[in-house]
Amino acid sequence: MEIMVAVAATIGSPFAPRDGSDGSALMSAGSIRVTGYPVGAGCVSDTLTEDGGPTAALLLMEEPALPGRSVRARPVALLRTLVDGQPRAELLCVPTHDANFATLTSIEALRAWHVDEDTLAAILHRLDPTHHWRVADVEGPATAEAFLTEAHHSYERLTGCLE
Repeated sequence: MEIMVAVAATIGSPFAPRDGSDGSALMSAGSIRVTGYPVGAGCVSDTLTEDGGPTAALLLMEEPALPGRSVRARPVALLRTLVDGQPRAELLCVPTHDANFATLTSIEALRAWHVDEDTLAAILHRLDPTHHWRVADVEGPATAEAFLTEAHHSYERLTGCLE
């Protein structure tokens, strides 16, 4: 499934593969394996969630994206979060045509990139420090795609743009 993520903000992260499968040298200056790949925060257009807004998304990227830029992406996980105790879903996506992220196809592959609940909660808090974040669960690509399909159908029903 391919989607467009409109990036609103970008921060650094500790996310990088442990095994060097991205081809980045471990000891080179500014190595992604040392500094981590950037994470963008944004939303998926033409979707509508239960809270009345578009689907929120985190986007793991090779290079930071400027706010306002849209990136063609694919979902790799659905994060079940609690924001100040209230449930919220967030997608975790990667750029569609970036070979660095080709192996990110399962929860196990994400764990090999240091992607875990506590680190995701810390990233979400850095992006929005006015709230308390907790990641309760991380579900795989199939669940993320099903969530997106339902959010798109909700948008179509609201706008009357049924395909």
